[in-house]
Amino acid sequence: MLSQQNARPHLVPMRWPAEWRDPALLELLTGTPINCLVSTGEEAPAPAVLEKAKQAGLTFVQAGNSPAVAWTERADAPWDGSQSVLAITDGVWPGVQRRSREEAGPTGAPWIDSNGWMIQLCRALAQNKDIWVAAEPPEDANNLRAAVYQLAVADAEAHGARWVISLDKQWCDGLAKKTPALMDGWKTITAALRFFDAHRDWAAYKPLGALGVVSDFHGPNEFLAGEVLNLSSRRSLPYRIFIKSRAVAASFAGLKAIVYPDEQAPDAALMKKLLDFVNEGGLLMVPANFPAPKGTPLGSDVYGRYDLRQVGKGRIAVAKEESQDPWLIAADAQLLMSHKNDLVRFFNTGTLNCYYTASADGKKSLLQIINYAMRPSNNLVSASFTRRFRAARLWKLEDGTAQPLELFPTEDGGMEVHIPAFNVYAAIELDS
Repeated sequence: MLSQQNARPHLVPMRWPAEWRDPALLELLTGTPINCLVSTGEEAPAPAVLEKAKQAGLTFVQAGNSPAVAWTERADAPWDGSQSVLAITDGVWPGVQRRSREEAGPTGAPWIDSNGWMIQLCRALAQNKDIWVAAEPPEDANNLRAAVYQLAVADAEAHGARWVISLDKQWCDGLAKKTPALMDGWKTITAALRFFDAHRDWAAYKPLGALGVVSDFHGPNEFLAGEVLNLSSRRSLPYRIFIKSRAVAASFAGLKAIVYPDEQAPDAALMKKLLDFVNEGGLLMVPANFPAPKGTPLGSDVYGRYDLRQVGKGRIAVAKEESQDPWLIAADAQLLMSHKNDLVRFFNTGTLNCYYTASADGKKSLLQIINYAMRPSNNLVSASFTRRFRAARLWKLEDGTAQPLELFPTEDGGMEVHIPAFNVYAAIELDS
């Protein structure tokens, strides 16, 4: 039976290779959290496989033919549908992509591909549905390491979703033949699944961020608003997502700035809420055609991309150009908001992305860090927080046990931690 839990999907899905017709191969799942076989082709697994899977209590899902699971691209997802699971089929294969400077933009190469921002958006849009990411290994992949599959697991799980485990032909053939090296690698992959299964409560934590992004994330606004999220993540800038139709009822408490990137002006109720946020001291960043009050002119920002106006105790930044670059929106949000309002700051991040959340009661905070290069950094990586904590513990995927971290007070009244080297994933638990 499919889970209706929002905190963590009960089902742990794996695409069952069509060539695995021997039911004895189900032994690969023994002792792992995998409890759902998925078929993405026209043919279901061999009858003998299905019979043994049923006896073992496993669930079977046929892609496109299950009333409880919608296999869909994000743009077509039935957010309000009856399905309890949305399997998003246009996710990316996570990792570091080496691109030309023209392709990569102002940061140059390397560039990170991650589904983290998309998962956060899907969870915000779907609310009480479980999210799966159905991203398969690249067709031209050769000799994929176990760490590459660990990364696919961590990229989804850290953000509260499930990756539909999908193995390339080399791994399918090698595991079917019980090749020792790949059998050891399989243990490494399934150990990552067990790690996140042991920390299912983390998925119920709420995102933290001083920046809010308000949009319908649909139609003409889909690309720009989505890329603002994507590129804010790339800058290790935590944010909170507000779906425009529900934003009036949401709380803006704790926010220092809001980006409203949509072409269409908000309705009267949302406009009032946004302007109340500004009047109380917040920063609102809006496109050029936004009907903003004139306020008191403050000139331009340092790069001349926005006209700044004081309204009440806060500011409105109106874009000067109609067409905006999402990378610059994310960068300008961080600058205009000021680094002093960063809830967490990373140093020597390189190929790391982070996701910052907290328990519902606020007693525990969690900084999850993913290393898309899949090798330890040669530089000292540290993170500083604006608030004080009593204790910190570091979890590393390769260890499976926590170790205490020393907290160093900072001059601005916060805390800093030094993060030991790790391969794929680490998480810092912080006690208030």
